[in-house]
Amino acid sequence: MEWINRLNNAMSYVEKHLTDTVDPDDISLIMASPFSVFLRFFIQITDIPFSEYIRRRKLSCAAYEIRNSDIRVLDAALKYGYESSDAFSVAFKRMHGMSPTAARKSNEKLKYYARLRFAFTIKGVNELNYKIVQRGAFDVIGKRRKTPRDGGTWSVVISDGSVEKLNALGRRFDLGVCFGYDEAGNNDYMCALEYDGAGLPEFESYTVPGSTWLVVEAIGMITENIVNETYQRIYNEFMPYSDYMQTDLPMLEKFNEWNETKNYCDVELWLPVKKEHEFSHPFSAF
Repeated sequence: MEWINRLNNAMSYVEKHLTDTVDPDDISLIMASPFSVFLRFFIQITDIPFSEYIRRRKLSCAAYEIRNSDIRVLDAALKYGYESSDAFSVAFKRMHGMSPTAARKSNEKLKYYARLRFAFTIKGVNELNYKIVQRGAFDVIGKRRKTPRDGGTWSVVISDGSVEKLNALGRRFDLGVCFGYDEAGNNDYMCALEYDGAGLPEFESYTVPGSTWLVVEAIGMITENIVNETYQRIYNEFMPYSDYMQTDLPMLEKFNEWNETKNYCDVELWLPVKKEHEFSHPFSAF
């Protein structure tokens, strides 16, 4: 339950700082894990970036105040972190479908996103196959891009001829190196293969650091979104009740098979982990 408590403490901290600054270092202390790791599992659990959650909460609270008080639009904009009433109005209209002034004058519906609350649920009826692996550093080559979530880099290597070039060498991309999400939810990702030879033109090199790895199988139908579903199960079912916590090293996706014709995939998800007591900073409640 400590994992759930930490998440709820983090959401309480966000609520207290909606009109202030949400400090990544404070979130890191609350969660007892690096902020980059928090961004990863937040988007996996909630399916939205952390920054988008904060934006929705701010604009939900701002809309309530505008409709139920005499606060000026400019004051609401400054209160919720916007530099001008124009910037605030653009964001407000994008979410609510009307300007702040129109929202005050009309009874049209406004959108409201409630504060997230995490709770214990009974899951785990279906098995989750995993193993703990110790592995030293190794080298990879590939194409690295920062793209929107869900596979943007794979589209790049398919369209730019990189797949054909590697196939001609008798090699294939079988690794995804996930460096993490930024606050907007963009994925820094590398389509790669293990390679310890000389550098190849047009491909980037990277050394994956040695680590302890939690390796979990994601095997099933591609159309059932099995990879993302397995990530959610790791963060919801395994990590909260294990002695392990994720570190801020890149995650790996090992593609043993990905066959869209057969609608079948066999992917190993490699998460860098440490035992919880090995982290240097303590849990701090807010």
